[in-house]
Amino acid sequence: MNWEAIGAIGEIVGAMSVFLTLIYLAAQIRQNTSAVKVAAVDAAVHHVSTVRQALFSDDELVGINMQGNDDPSRLDEKALIRYRLVIHNILMSVSNIHTQSLLTGLTRSYWESHIPVIERILSTAGGAWFWSNFRQEFEESFRDEVDKFQN
Repeated sequence: MNWEAIGAIGEIVGAMSVFLTLIYLAAQIRQNTSAVKVAAVDAAVHHVSTVRQALFSDDELVGINMQGNDDPSRLDEKALIRYRLVIHNILMSVSNIHTQSLLTGLTRSYWESHIPVIERILSTAGGAWFWSNFRQEFEESFRDEVDKFQN
């Protein structure tokens, strides 16, 4: 065997190695993308669960939430702040889901499954009050989505 043949075989082996490496890297990227999606869903569920736990573990906060939903002007200053923070946390959790659906490729249906939460909040007097006063505290793309449901 001459040196040219050995060189040609080496080039073929090298090209195959590069090709196999690219296939391996593509598989790793696909697997990483799936892991990112799973982590995004897990984080979203955790955020929503944390807010819900704060509500169901505190009778006073449930009362504030109910009264704030009906008429936030009836709340004293301290209770109004608590109400505002609860609504803010809920909507921030939903905003996180929206952002994750844009950035991580979560399905549109996953995001859309949380739209009833927004509609439920905004349909109350307190939710409408909150959104009209604090909507600027959310990312523009989320505000645009929420505004669609308010009209």
